[in-house]
Amino acid sequence: MKQYLRKSHITLVSIFAALTVTLLAMLLLASGCAPEGGTEPDTQTVTETETAEQNDAVKPPYREATPEEAEKYPKVTNLPTLYINLDGGINKNKITKEQYLPATYTLVVDDGVGIYEQPLEIKGRGNYSWSFVQKPYTIKLAKRTDLLGMGAARTWVLVTTYSDKTLLRNYLTLNLAVDIGLQYSVEAKYVDVYINGKYNGLYVLTEKIQIHDERVDINEYVDGLFEIEVDWRHNYRCDYCIKLKSGAHVMYKQADVEDIGEEKKKELLKQFRLTLTVADKAMRKGYSEFSKYIDVPSFVDWYIVNEFVKNFDSGFTTSCYCYIKNGILYMGPPWDYDTCLGNQNAATCLYPEGYHVRTSPWFSALMDDPVFFRKVCERWTELRNAGVFDKFLSDIYDIPENVIAQSEQMTHKHYRHKLKSTELRGNLSKFTFKEELDYMYDWVEKRIKWLDSEWKLD
Repeated sequence: MKQYLRKSHITLVSIFAALTVTLLAMLLLASGCAPEGGTEPDTQTVTETETAEQNDAVKPPYREATPEEAEKYPKVTNLPTLYINLDGGINKNKITKEQYLPATYTLVVDDGVGIYEQPLEIKGRGNYSWSFVQKPYTIKLAKRTDLLGMGAARTWVLVTTYSDKTLLRNYLTLNLAVDIGLQYSVEAKYVDVYINGKYNGLYVLTEKIQIHDERVDINEYVDGLFEIEVDWRHNYRCDYCIKLKSGAHVMYKQADVEDIGEEKKKELLKQFRLTLTVADKAMRKGYSEFSKYIDVPSFVDWYIVNEFVKNFDSGFTTSCYCYIKNGILYMGPPWDYDTCLGNQNAATCLYPEGYHVRTSPWFSALMDDPVFFRKVCERWTELRNAGVFDKFLSDIYDIPENVIAQSEQMTHKHYRHKLKSTELRGNLSKFTFKEELDYMYDWVEKRIKWLDSEWKLD
C-alpha cells in the first residue's frame, strides 16, 4: 500500500468564492436583509463548486478518441501504449542525455480511451544503460499529469528492459517495495512504447525519485534527498558530496521542483554533513545510540528488499537513495534492479546463498548489532508469514502469462539478438525466455530458502 497520501488541493478560486459568500452574508446580516428562513448563508453551491474543482484536480485527463485518433494510435497489446513523436520528425538517435528535445505524447490506456497529443520534452538518462540499443529516457510533461494512477507529476522515467531477458526484475522489485510499505517507494507500470511511429519495446514507466508532494514528500528548504554512490563513478568530482568515515559516499540531490539557490544549497549541505556524520558514527555504537538518528523501520525494509534480490549496486555502489526528514535519516526509495536476482557476475551476486548488502557501509555495522539483526528477523518472518515472498515467486510465471505475454513476444522479436547475450552472466546465460524464467524462479526459490535459514523465526 502506498504510504503517502495523494493530495487534492482546494484552489485559490474556491477559497476566494467561499470568502466572498461569507462576506456577502455578513453584509446582509448587518443591513437587516438576511435571506428568509434563517441567518446562515447558503453554502451548498460553494461546496459543490469546491468538490467539482477538487475532482478536476485529481481526475486523469483521459478521454474518448476521435475516429482519426483511434486509427492513428491503436492500443497494440493488453498493456497501455505510449506514443512519442519528436517535433519536426527529428530522428530518435538525436536524443541525448544533455538536453531535452520537444515532442508530443499519446498514452492509450484502453481501446479508444487515453491522453492524446499533449506536449512533452524527452532526453536520455542512465550510465551503462545508455549504451543499450533500447535506451532509457526521462520525459517531462507540459503540466502535472496523473499517468496510470501513479500520482500527478511532470517528470517521469522510462526504464529500459533490454539487459533483463525476463523483463521482470525492475517491475517486480520496485513493486515489492511498494507492497511492503517502504515509504516513498516508486510505483511502476508496464507500457509498450513507440517513438516516431516505430516500436521501441516494452518499458517500465516509473515515477522519478525527486522532492515532490507526490514523490519524496519532504521540505526542500529544510530536508534533503541523497544518493549513495562510489566517488569514482563521477570521476571523483562532486561539489555536493559528503564522504563519511564508514566509507559511505553521499551526494546531495538538489531540489528538482525548483532551484532553491546556491547559497541555500551550501547552507543545507553544511547542516546535512553534520547530521550524516553524527548518524554515521552512531551506527557503530549500538542500537540505543543509532536509533536516535536513523529511522530504523525504513533501514530494515530497504535492507530486506535489497539483500533479498542481492543487487550488486545496493552495496552502496550506486542508485542507493536516502533522505533526511526532520533531522532523522531514512533509507529509500529503492531504485534500479535490472541486474539483480542472479543477473550479474559481480561479487557474489550470481549465487542465491550468502550476503552482499550486509558487507556495505552502514549495514555491516547495523547487522552486527543484535537488536537491529533481531528486527530484520522479525520483519522477514512477518513478511514471509503474510505470503509476500511466495507471491513474488509465483509472479515470475504469472506476470509473463497473464500481463506481458504479447509485449514479451513483440519485444524479443524486435530485439532478436537480446536473448543471445552472454555479457552479464557468462556461461550461466540462457537463450530462451522460458529458460530465463526458470533460471530466475530457481534462483529466487533458493534465495528465500537461504534467507529463511538466516532470518526466519520459529
